[in-house]
Amino acid sequence: MTTGPRPEFNARLREQLTRPPQEEDAVERRPAGPRHSRRRSRAGLFPQLLSTALVVMMVASVMGTYRSMPGDTFYPLKRAAENTLFHLSSDDAERADRSFGYAETRAREVEELLGSGEGEKVIGETLQAMEDTTRSAVTSLRQIRRRDSTRAGELKRFVQKQRTQITGMIPKMGVENQRKAHVYLNYIEGLAPPE
Repeated sequence: MTTGPRPEFNARLREQLTRPPQEEDAVERRPAGPRHSRRRSRAGLFPQLLSTALVVMMVASVMGTYRSMPGDTFYPLKRAAENTLFHLSSDDAERADRSFGYAETRAREVEELLGSGEGEKVIGETLQAMEDTTRSAVTSLRQIRRRDSTRAGELKRFVQKQRTQITGMIPKMGVENQRKAHVYLNYIEGLAPPE
C-alpha cells in the first residue's frame, strides 16, 4: 500500500488548477474599489449619525430640564437634580448657598407662573417649595460653627431681594397664596440681622 493521494483527487485538483478563472472567482479576487469603500463608509456613517443624534437629544433634554417650570414634564427631573446637588455638597456653607439659590429660582418661577395665568395650586406649591428651601438654607447656616460677616451680608442681601420680589407679586395672587406669601415674608424678616 502506498500512502499518497488517490488518483481521483489528483485529477480534480489538476482540473481546478488548469481551468481558466470563472466569474465567481473573479469577483472574489477583485480588489476593493471605490464602490466597495462607499458601502463601508455608509455603514460607518450610520453609527456616527446615530451617536450625534443621541448627543443632540441629550443636550436638548438637559436644557429642557433646566428651563422647565412647575407643571412641565421635565420639572420633576429639575427638582431631583437640585436635590442631588444639594446632598452632594461638601459642607453646610455650600448647602446654604445652594438652598438660597434654589429659593431665588422658586421666586422667579412664581413670578413667571403669575404672568402665565397658571393655576393657583401650582403657584401655591411653588411658594411652599420656596419656603422649604429657605428654611433648609437657614438650617445649614445655623450649623456653621463660626459666624462671619460675609454670611450675614449674604443673608441680608437674600432677604432684601426676596422681600422686594415677593411683595411685588402679592397683588397678582389669589387669597390663599397671598396668605402663604405673607407667612414667608414674616419668616424671612426674622432672618435679617438687625441694622
